[in-house]
Amino acid sequence: MSGKVPLGEGETFRTACARAVLRTGVDEGTGEVLSQAVLAQRIGWCADLVAGMVSDLLAERWNPADVDVLASGVDASDRKLGA
Repeated sequence: MSGKVPLGEGETFRTACARAVLRTGVDEGTGEVLSQAVLAQRIGWCADLVAGMVSDLLAERWNPADVDVLASGVDASDRKLGA
């Protein structure tokens, strides 16, 4: 089963990700090796931070005017988007 959303004709999507396996961490300030629980807590904090940033960005930019600019395929300087 794929988690991808089916796209319509002429539609495209971009996904950015970075896979990593984290088994251990070190506190930069103290040099102390972090427990798995603390590492998981810090990863959760980071994921929440990024999710909040994305949420704010979408709330700010997901409006008819900005969507129309994206749909036009060019920016305010008439340069092709995505180039």
